[in-house]
Amino acid sequence: MTTQSKTQKHRIQHISLRANALQPSGIRKFFDLLSSIDGVISLGVGEPDYATPWHIRESAIESIEKGQTMYTSNSGMPELRKELARF
Repeated sequence: MTTQSKTQKHRIQHISLRANALQPSGIRKFFDLLSSIDGVISLGVGEPDYATPWHIRESAIESIEKGQTMYTSNSGMPELRKELARF
């Protein structure tokens, strides 16, 4: 092993030890608690506890391929709002 790669390995280990010593945040403790209770559905940080259904992932892939990757306005897309109102 070269001197440079030993130094890099030491830095990586050093960062890992420092990161490992950090205490979890309050929000992390909260989400860990939620994940340990049966029947709780977490609505935080946009991370569902189930795999996204394939038809939704397929639509997302299609949108990405078309370059439709920008956020909408705060009021949302007019076409979607119209469909939701009709529903």
